[in-house]
Amino acid sequence: MTAKINSLNMTPDEARAFVRKIMGPERRVLEGTEREHMLTVLRLVEPTRSTNNQRSFTDEYVHAGKMYDVHYFDDEIVVEEYLDEES
Repeated sequence: MTAKINSLNMTPDEARAFVRKIMGPERRVLEGTEREHMLTVLRLVEPTRSTNNQRSFTDEYVHAGKMYDVHYFDDEIVVEEYLDEES
């Protein structure tokens, strides 16, 4: 028998599915030369979606079967890669 999680009355698998539904897929932040390489590649591709929340801009890309978010802040650019279910 699987233990239930707190007062939500969920099994660990149900809790993971709930969190994934709310938060979306897991992502990792690219750094160093990998980050620079992907920025160069993504500059050659049109974003599939762009958003502006007044403090930053975000461009969403699909390249080579993977999804990426590029967040543009005043003094920083953050590149995130969406991880596959198996990752």
